[in-house]
Amino acid sequence: MTAQMESPVQTEEMRRFEQLDAAFPDYHAEMIDGEVYLSTVVTSAHGQMVIAIAAQLSSQWCVMTEVDTVYDGWQGKTLLRPDLSVVDVSYRGTRLKQFPADEVILVVEVVSESNPENDTDKKVKKYAQAGIPYYLIVNPIEGRCLLYSLPSGEHYKASLEAAFGEPVPIGAPIDAELDTTALYTY
Repeated sequence: MTAQMESPVQTEEMRRFEQLDAAFPDYHAEMIDGEVYLSTVVTSAHGQMVIAIAAQLSSQWCVMTEVDTVYDGWQGKTLLRPDLSVVDVSYRGTRLKQFPADEVILVVEVVSESNPENDTDKKVKKYAQAGIPYYLIVNPIEGRCLLYSLPSGEHYKASLEAAFGEPVPIGAPIDAELDTTALYTY
């Protein structure tokens, strides 16, 4: 597969976001509905959990970190950088900086202590709207995982919750059961 990626709609908000993002390369920046969120260096605990999940999926899938996820329906006012994006293995080695949402099978976000509502509320709507089949929220604040599936409009029709230590089954095409025993609370 080869992703044919057009630039997202170039709105004034996106132009300003790109300038801010370029000015602060050591920060993690995202934009949701025109509002920019900056995070400082990812904590070690956060990074360890991202790696624990990526390691379980990377032998069968292309697993990418913090790739710009774009969707035309966001009308140039949203650009998300999930902690993990999972796509078909044929994309291994890609150098795309922006990835079309319709190619993404699973996104994973490890909840941030500073803005948990971004991962647990705002991004749920955005990922569902983009039609991403699975959205996994790893919540170290609560010690739980929440897997959303079956996107429909701005919502997902199904969800499954599991405490850290319990497996999280992900359906087709991934067909995997994630081991969450390496996850821990902040």
